[in-house]
Order: sequence, then C-alpha cells, then structure tokens
Amino acid sequence: MATIHAFSAIKSFIESRWPDAAPTECPLVWDNDPFTQPQPRGPAPGPVPGQLAPNHWARVIVGGDLWDQESIGSGEPADERWDEVGEMMVIAFAPTGTGSETIRKVLTAFAEMCRGQDTGIVEFRSIRFDPIGAKDDSGNWWGMTITINWTRSG
Repeated sequence: MATIHAFSAIKSFIESRWPDAAPTECPLVWDNDPFTQPQPRGPAPGPVPGQLAPNHWARVIVGGDLWDQESIGSGEPADERWDEVGEMMVIAFAPTGTGSETIRKVLTAFAEMCRGQDTGIVEFRSIRFDPIGAKDDSGNWWGMTITINWTRSG
C-alpha cells in the first residue's frame, strides 16, 4: 500500500496528463473506484454507420514497497529523512483477437508521459515492460503490463 501522500500525487499527475498523452481513447480505472467496463467493440469514428471498432481501457495499481529511514544523526525518528518507494503497474486491455499494436502504443505513451518526471512529491524512476500478454477472466479482453518504480523523499 502506498501512503495517501504518494497515491494522491501519482493519481493527480496521471489524471492531469493522460487525456493529452493517450494515443487513442483509453479510460483509466483506479483502485476500488467505480468503473463500467466498455464493450469490447463500439461505434467506430468515421463515415461508415454501424461499423464497430475495438475499445481499450487500462487499470492502474499503485503499491508501496518500503518506507525507510535514509538519514542518520538526530536520534529522533520524526526528525530523520524517510523515503517511500513503490511501483505503479499499468495493465492496458484490448478486445481478444485484435492484436497488440494499440496496447503497445498505449503503454509506450504512458511510459513516456512518466519517464523522468517529478511531481514535486513523487519522482518516477525505472520502467519495465512485461512482454507477456494475458486474457482476463471473461476471455473478452487481452492485456499487457508495464511497471513504473517511484520514490517519495521525505
């Protein structure tokens, strides 16, 4: 679990930037927030009425791994520097059977949006791309994952 300080800073940063960074419509769902999963395919933009296009969405999970003392000296724990570190996992979904190209574009855009950024509270660090995709429990969605490490200096 990430502290409320780290989680709020991360969520605010992502929500303010994702609408402009997303290469295609891709709503985000956060921990325990209400979310209505889209249908795998919906109306396609353009001049052909009734044509369907794949929908996409992504789940964002923010976890904290460690809150550790990083300074030595005062003897009072409250006066020391405590750094919090954790991970943000982003799982992007597309309808099963529609390929991985759009998901790869979504995850690449998300990673580029976070790469080297400092929110003033949280700094985004290394990013790992998981090359393995998997279906969800319903079998309707196929997803791929990235993991972004972060640090909150205290």
